Amino acid sequence: MIIRLVNMVMTRRKLLFFIAVNLYTAGVSAADPIYPLVTYKCNPEADIITLTNSLLDSDEGASYKYSDEDGTYSPWDLVEIDRRTERTRIVKTKKIIKTCTLSSGDYTVTIEPQVFSRNLSGTCGASISSAFTVTFDGFDIRERTPFEDYCRGNSPIITRVTVFGKTGEVKIKRIARYKFY
Repeated sequence: MIIRLVNMVMTRRKLLFFIAVNLYTAGVSAADPIYPLVTYKCNPEADIITLTNSLLDSDEGASYKYSDEDGTYSPWDLVEIDRRTERTRIVKTKKIIKTCTLSSGDYTVTIEPQVFSRNLSGTCGASISSAFTVTFDGFDIRERTPFEDYCRGNSPIITRVTVFGKTGEVKIKRIARYKFY
């Protein structure tokens, strides 16, 4: 009898914990909109290429001026959206291709959107990230790599990519998802 009572109490605690976590996550996802920002910087003097992946908050992001001259990009600017009344879908994607000459030669960096769902009304439809490819001498030294693998979950997120001209090494910095969002 006592064991049965303990099991009921533990089951209720687990249920309450589950409900609390789901309410918290619903509140987090219903928060202010976030604006992804990818930066590209070619620095021949330092012999490096740097890509960064970050988020702008709703105050700064709504008025932020993304610019190819400044090397700042939004993945939303790399998709074409068809906004019909019955559905809203991503119908086309674009790529940004940048070339940088470092001490060991010419590197090409391709930045493209990481689309989680082409249906913007579906699961993950309102989420987008970016992906990159690093090419040297016609060979991909880093194949297409998303900054973010999934639109939710606990997978780490890439926040910085550094290409070193002297060695050709591509160094990636990842952080936990909860620290990014």
